Amino acid sequence: MTTRSYVRIFSFVLAAISVLAGYAVINMNHANSYKMQLENSYQQSLNELSENLDAIETNLTKSIYSNSDKMLLEISADLYAECGEAKDALSRLPVSQMNLGSTYKFISQASDYSTYIAKKIASGESITDEEHKNLSTLLNYSRKLNDSVEGMVSICNSGGKITASNVKSKANVNVNAISADMTAAEEAFKNYPTLLYDGPFADAVLNREPQMIKDKDNITKEQAREIAATALNCNINQVGNANDEDGKIPCYTFTCGQKNIGISKQGGYVSYILYGGKITQSSITEENARNIAKSYLKSIGYEGMAETYYMTNDNICVINYAYTKDGVIYYSDLIKVGVSMADGKIVSLEAEGFLTNHIERQAFSEKISLDKIKKNASPYLKILGTKKCVIPKENGLEIACYELHCESSETGEEVLVYVNAQTGAEENILLLLYSDGGTLTK
Repeated sequence: MTTRSYVRIFSFVLAAISVLAGYAVINMNHANSYKMQLENSYQQSLNELSENLDAIETNLTKSIYSNSDKMLLEISADLYAECGEAKDALSRLPVSQMNLGSTYKFISQASDYSTYIAKKIASGESITDEEHKNLSTLLNYSRKLNDSVEGMVSICNSGGKITASNVKSKANVNVNAISADMTAAEEAFKNYPTLLYDGPFADAVLNREPQMIKDKDNITKEQAREIAATALNCNINQVGNANDEDGKIPCYTFTCGQKNIGISKQGGYVSYILYGGKITQSSITEENARNIAKSYLKSIGYEGMAETYYMTNDNICVINYAYTKDGVIYYSDLIKVGVSMADGKIVSLEAEGFLTNHIERQAFSEKISLDKIKKNASPYLKILGTKKCVIPKENGLEIACYELHCESSETGEEVLVYVNAQTGAEENILLLLYSDGGTLTK
């Protein structure tokens, strides 16, 4: 064989190796791409599961504090819905690999038990002390499993990979059967109420025609510009025009530095203020911020606003306000104000709830005495204080209620129970969340 033949054979072999190497690289890239897609899908499902378990824990907690069959029926419907969503998220995860078997068993049992409770109440029966203890047992499981899944989410956020088998549950929860009488769900519940965050009833008050401004006269853009300059505490020459908004509350919009502001075309009210900058330090106290916010609302025409809850995050203290008159809090009429913790300047405002719902109302009326309402409260709660209030319902109606600020006699957890002042029925239960940044409800 000639030297040329050897060279030719060597060239063919080298070309074949190159082609095979190319295929190997392509296949490896495809495999890596698939693995990345699978990892993203797993992590999204894990985040959904974490949110579902948090909602399940919330509803189980409310079920323990409720002393109303009607409220328990609604909570059971919520619980059943969240369990269904949790099962769906769990079905998209490698359960065995992640040690999530006990979580699946818990979700199934919580789902079945919610149906059992709902059917019993629907048939006119009340739950027994033993069944109340079963709810407490489920809540205990829920807290442990919820903490475990939150820990797994944190591992993923720190770079852990589910596909690499380094994200596993550390919870050692033996979920035992709690009732031999439960049967699986036969009918799905529909139209579940949503959980409420960011202050009581914040999401339930925006689904209607704006009441406060509907009969008000229109103002000109120049008049709105003057209102914007006053609200932003700047010279009118610094206020620039932006595109008008034609949403549910039509607004003239303006800019000043990193702030945007909307002034309602009807009535000339400050509808919102937005801030596009970042606040990197904190120099004032939260008490200072809350006093500044209250004075600011009064200065721009929002009178009679009482602070309900607040939260500080990213060096901005956001305070929730509700309209108050004659000692009655109207939770439909909400305004949120954000104050910079660096210098006390107003950096945000949301008044859509107030502009949508504020009207002149009849005086607070009750048929059930406060003493009777207190006596009918859950025996598992100690009442710390009471308030008169009016709360919105999803059907658009408003209900006069007593707000009972309570503390669990077992855990020390604080809750708000809203009892209809006409009928004595429980209308809602909210859990108070305390942190270093402030107070919110759930």
